[in-house]
Amino acid sequence: MADNTFPTFEEFSSLPDSEEPYVFSITLPEIKGHLRMQKQGAITLSDGGLELSGKMADLSGLRHYNDMPLVEMNFTLEGKIIQRQGHIKEELLFTKGYHNIMYNQGEWEHNRFMGGGIHNTFTVNIHIDRFAQLFAGHSKEMDLLTDNVRTQRPFLTHRPGRSFTPAMQSVIRLLWNNPFRGGLKGLYMEAKTMELLLLQWESFHASAPYAKNPWRKEDIDKLHAAKEILQQRIQDPPTLTALARCCGLNEFKLKKGFREVFGVTVFGYFNTLRLEQAHLLLRTTSSSISEIAFQTGWAHPQHFHRAFKKQYGITPGASR
Repeated sequence: MADNTFPTFEEFSSLPDSEEPYVFSITLPEIKGHLRMQKQGAITLSDGGLELSGKMADLSGLRHYNDMPLVEMNFTLEGKIIQRQGHIKEELLFTKGYHNIMYNQGEWEHNRFMGGGIHNTFTVNIHIDRFAQLFAGHSKEMDLLTDNVRTQRPFLTHRPGRSFTPAMQSVIRLLWNNPFRGGLKGLYMEAKTMELLLLQWESFHASAPYAKNPWRKEDIDKLHAAKEILQQRIQDPPTLTALARCCGLNEFKLKKGFREVFGVTVFGYFNTLRLEQAHLLLRTTSSSISEIAFQTGWAHPQHFHRAFKKQYGITPGASR
């Protein structure tokens, strides 16, 4: 579903449930924007943002009043946004990797975009009634959050400096690539939302400090470059040796670094990438399952069938 204008907050609240995401866009001389939204019951997913020219750097920002009864889970994917809220004294810095859980109904919010380029955030919104039903009664700390939403007391839960993890990124991808239809689609979205919030909760409240990352920034940049190469070459993947050479690492360092920095092996990451691509092609094209298997790098369709069922719990044919 596509439109050419961003929805207002009133329109956002009245969007009907949809099997496919809504896509909105806006184009102005110095600003381009896109917004993708998927709604099922009490939960709404959204991502997208603004691409600003250099002339629009350090905008005065967008200010709005939050009157919607929603708990937010925010994940900054790109860019840098400084946010002020009425119930918090300090400014919040939304930069790549930052994430939080917040409830600010009845408060003013001011977002200021810093620098040109793309500013992009993924958000899950949960209606406060459903949030209380899902998360009350499990721990004293979680009960404090549900009591806050029931009595309309704003809260913010975060841990600046502790980035969202590869496990969270995987759940976000699965939320967008929901394999189900109808009522099961909403059930799957709710289950994955709960998993994502619990991963955030674990990250915020882990008692032991994270071990210092032993990898140098330049090596981490090279590992990210390796990820980008894999994303671009799903149909023609490089060998480990070629991938290591392309990103400037030796093969041992590539394999060890990928596993330690991203929490997954090179093969595991690439396997997830091509399964996600295959899932998208199954839902958006009329290509046969065998054709899609070959397009996404599988030598034998039966191997693709087994891997797809292991990842999504259903066969490729059942996902169409």
